[in-house]
Amino acid sequence: MRGSSQGKTLVLAAALAVGVASASACGGDDAAATSAGRSDGGADAQASAQLCVDGKPVDWPAGPYEIAIGGTLPKGLVFEGPDGPVDLGSVFEPCAPRSRLLVVRNVGSWCGTCLWHAEHTKRLLDDPRLDGRLVLVDLLVGDEDNAPATTPAASRWKSKVDFAVKVGVDPKYTFSTAPLPHAPLPTYAIVDTRTMSVRTVLDNPPADVLATRLASELAQLDKAERLAPIEPRVEDGLFTEEQWDMIRAMKLVAEPPPDPTNAYGDLPAAAALGKKLFSDTALSPAGTVSCATCHLEAQGFADGVATSTGIAKVDRNAPSIALAAHARWQFWDGRADTLWAQALGPFEDGKEMGSSRLFVAKQIASRYAAEYDAVFSATPRPDLSAAPAGGKPGDAAYDALPTETKDAVTRVFVNVGKAIAAFERSLRVRPNALDRYAGGDLTALTPDQKKGLSVFFRVGCAQCHFGPRLTNDAFHALRFETGRQDRLADDGRSAVLAGLATREFVASSMWSDATSSARPLLFDPAAMPGMTGAFKTPTLRGLPKTGPYGHGGTLTTLLDVTRHYGQRGLDDANPTASGKTEEWIGMFDHGGQHDLVPFLEVLEAETDVP
Repeated sequence: MRGSSQGKTLVLAAALAVGVASASACGGDDAAATSAGRSDGGADAQASAQLCVDGKPVDWPAGPYEIAIGGTLPKGLVFEGPDGPVDLGSVFEPCAPRSRLLVVRNVGSWCGTCLWHAEHTKRLLDDPRLDGRLVLVDLLVGDEDNAPATTPAASRWKSKVDFAVKVGVDPKYTFSTAPLPHAPLPTYAIVDTRTMSVRTVLDNPPADVLATRLASELAQLDKAERLAPIEPRVEDGLFTEEQWDMIRAMKLVAEPPPDPTNAYGDLPAAAALGKKLFSDTALSPAGTVSCATCHLEAQGFADGVATSTGIAKVDRNAPSIALAAHARWQFWDGRADTLWAQALGPFEDGKEMGSSRLFVAKQIASRYAAEYDAVFSATPRPDLSAAPAGGKPGDAAYDALPTETKDAVTRVFVNVGKAIAAFERSLRVRPNALDRYAGGDLTALTPDQKKGLSVFFRVGCAQCHFGPRLTNDAFHALRFETGRQDRLADDGRSAVLAGLATREFVASSMWSDATSSARPLLFDPAAMPGMTGAFKTPTLRGLPKTGPYGHGGTLTTLLDVTRHYGQRGLDDANPTASGKTEEWIGMFDHGGQHDLVPFLEVLEAETDVP
C-alpha cells in the first residue's frame, strides 16, 4: 500500500533529518546544498586542472580539511582492513577525464540499519546511471558486540555486503561526518575523486533516493543536467522501504535458537524439573529466595523494583527472563554466554541466594532424586552423605574434598542450571499489536502508535533495537545512573571482559555439552576502555510491565526512558554514570520523546508458562 503525497512529503522530511542537522547535510534542495559550501561542476573542474600537470597529480588539494560539505578530505586517511590498508587518498585522480565518486560509509556490525544497507547495497548502488563510477569504502566502528572494530570483524562485515566494497576499521570513529552531529548510522560521505572535496553527507538515506542523489552529483560534475530529486516510496503513508522491511523483520519468533551446549534444553522432563527448581526457596540456605523472587510471572518475569533484594540488596535491576533463551549474552554485562551458566550465578552470589553448589546438590539428593535421575541418568549423582552441609570453591571444607567428589558435585550443580534453562526455554511470548502490524494488518496500530514507530526510526532507535526481540544483544554506553548501593559508577562490560574466557562456566568449558559450538571469547585488550559503562541492549518486548528501567532501575516511566535517550544520557560530569555516550546516539526534543511512548506501550510480552 502506498501513502498519499502528503504522507510522502512528511516521511521524506523525517527520514532525511536528524536532530538539528542542516537540510543540505540531509539531502535537502540544491540551494541549501550549495549554501553549505559545495562547489559546482565548473569550480571542481578548475581545481582539478590546477592539480594536474603533464598528466600527473602534483599536489594534494587545498583545505579546509574537514569531513563536511565543501571541505577537503585530509591527506593520510589510511585504515587497516582485512585485505590490507585502505588508503582513501589512493582514489585521488585529478587527471581523470571524468570524476568518480568515493562513497565512504560509516557502519557498525551491531547496527540494524547498517545491516539493512549492507544486505541491500547492490540494490542501493548498482544503478546504470552511475556507470560504474563509484568506489565504495565501508569504515567499521564496532563489531557485533560493539567492541571496537578489528580486521577479523571487518572481514565478517565484508561478507554481508552484496557489492564490491573495501572495508577498513575505524574503532575511534575518526571519520565522523559533519554537519551531522550525533547522526544515526549508517552515514554516507560522497567525495569527488578529482578534487577530494566532500559533495554531500547523508545519514541513513532512503533506498530509492540514494542512487538518484549520486547520479545527480555525477551529472553536475559532468556539467550535465542535474536530475530532479525524487520522493521515497512509502508504506502505510509513513514508512520508507527499508523501514518497512525492518518492521516486517520485527515479527515475533516463537522458538528460541538451539543451544547445543545444553543437551537437556528441550526435554520436557528437564523443563518440568527446572520449573520446580526455579521457584524453590529451599535451594537457598535462608529458605526465602528463589529465582522466582526476582522474576515474577505477574511482572513479566522481572520484579518491578529498581534493584532486587535477595539475601541483601543487589546493585542492578532484574531484567525479564521471558525471552532470555533467545539472547546471545546473559546478564547486563554479558558475563555468561549460555542460559544455563546465567542460572548458576545467583546461587553462589552472596547478595542473591547466598547458597553453594554442595548445598544445592544435597537438596537435589534429598528432595528431587527421582526426577533428577530420570533426566540426568548419564551423570549419576555422587554419595554426599559424609560431605559438609554446603560449600563452594574457596571454602576450606569444600576445597578439602577429593577432586572426583568436587567434580561430581559441580556436575549436579551444572545440571540444575541446565534444567532451569530448559524451563526458561519453554516460555513462549504471545504476539502483540506490533506483530499483527508487521504481519500486514495495517489497523493493528493506532495513528499515534504508528507515529511513535516512525519516530523510533527517525531518531535512530532502530540502530540497536531491531529484529524479533528489538535488540542487537550488543553492549552500549548510554550513561544510565548506577544502581550500586555505594552509588559508585558501574563500569559494566569493561569490568568482565578480562576474565570472560577463563570463567568456570562458559560454553567452551568442560561443563558444556558441545564445546565446539562456543563462540570465541578472545578479545583485544584495547577494547576494554571502549566498553566502559557499556551494558547489554535490553529487549523492548515486555516494556509496559518490566519497569523501572535501566541497569540501575532509576527510570520509572517510559517517558523517563525516552527523555534519557533524547538527552543522550547523563551529563559527562555526573559521577553516577560511567563511560561516554556514543557518537551515533541522536539527540531529540520533547516532542519526539512524548511521541515514542504510545509505540513503546504496544510492546507487551504476555508469556505462556507450561
